[in-house]
Amino acid sequence: MAPILAYWDVRGLVNPVRTLLHYADVRFEDKRYALNETGMNEWFKGDKKDLEETLDFPNLPYYIDGMVQISQSKTILQYLGRKHGLNGTTEEELVRISLIMEQVGDLQQQLSKIAYPPNYAANKNEVHEMLRKDYAAGLKDKLHLVSKFLGTKNWVAGEKLTYADFFVYDILDYNRLLFDPKHLNQFPNLVQYMERFENLKGVKEFLGSAEKFQRMPIYSPYALFGNSPDYKPTE
Repeated sequence: MAPILAYWDVRGLVNPVRTLLHYADVRFEDKRYALNETGMNEWFKGDKKDLEETLDFPNLPYYIDGMVQISQSKTILQYLGRKHGLNGTTEEELVRISLIMEQVGDLQQQLSKIAYPPNYAANKNEVHEMLRKDYAAGLKDKLHLVSKFLGTKNWVAGEKLTYADFFVYDILDYNRLLFDPKHLNQFPNLVQYMERFENLKGVKEFLGSAEKFQRMPIYSPYALFGNSPDYKPTE
């Protein structure tokens, strides 16, 4: 039976996993829950309850491959990295992977907070605008740190492609899509890094497939940006 990868029908947290599976030429069921009442009920009132006995933390995304049944996007990505030879092999590589996952993970969390300000905030649109502008103002410095870390290396761990590259590429692409691309274009090594990644066998075919890959929306319709296929950045 083919493995099952399940998530909402948006790019969201799971795209690095989808991309890695296509790179590794794994045939899998890409189960997507619609972001409407039907999809919500299918997950919250159906599948989530059914998976409480098999998943330690029943949540989306989840990945089921025989006896391996796990949730949490980074855990799935790390598991697949080990399984498909995309983990570090030296102490230096392992440290670099851990560092960049933490650093870029901070950017992922900041973007999520901009997309989904606290529901209890009566002025959440104002909060969103403030957070978005603050993030854009500091984006050059954020990207500079990643650019400096990458340096002249082909991949974030060094000369070997690892699972971390699938995560880093996605978050860099989020920044390129949610904000003016001029921010990222100031760093030629990051632009070249993304082009190198996009041309990997399996990745190129996946990213070029309108049926399999969603560049946008990144977030759900309930988000305050990056929430529709035709979203255009303003900063």
